[in-house]
Amino acid sequence: MPSSKVRLAAGIAAGISIAVFGSAALLAAPSDTITARQTNFKAMGQAMKGIVDEMKTPAPNMAVIRTNSDALARAAPHVVGGFPRGTGPEAGVKTQALPIIWTRLPEFHRDAAAMVTATRGLQAAARSGDIARVRVAFGATGGSCKACHDVFRLKE
Repeated sequence: MPSSKVRLAAGIAAGISIAVFGSAALLAAPSDTITARQTNFKAMGQAMKGIVDEMKTPAPNMAVIRTNSDALARAAPHVVGGFPRGTGPEAGVKTQALPIIWTRLPEFHRDAAAMVTATRGLQAAARSGDIARVRVAFGATGGSCKACHDVFRLKE
C-alpha cells in the first residue's frame, strides 16, 4: 500500500503539470507549449500507472485511486488546447505528436473530448468506492487514451 508521501507526490506532480501547462498558453514559443504538453502527458501517465499498480494489489487502496483519478480528470481538459499550429515536429523539438493531428483537428478534438468524459467517469467511479465500477471506468479511460495514441502519436 503506497504511503501518504507517495499520494502527496502524485498530487504535487499533477498540480505542477497543470500549473505549467496552464501558463504555457501565455507563452509564444512553440517549444514552451510542447514542453508543457509533454509534462501534462507525463503526469497523466504517472496517474494511470498509479491506478494500474493499485488495481494489481489484492486490496486496492481507494484513496490512491481517487488521488490519481482526480489528477487525470484535472489534466485531461488541457490536452485539447495543447496542440496549437506550429507545435508539431516542424518546431524542431522532439515530440511524439504526428503531423496528422493538425490535418485532422476535428477528429483529434473529438477524441480528446471523449477522453475528458472518460476521465470524469473514472473520477466518479473512484469517488463511489466501488472497485468494480473503477475497473470498468478505467477500461474506458484507457481505451480513450489508446484511440488517440493509435492515430495521432508516433509509435515508439
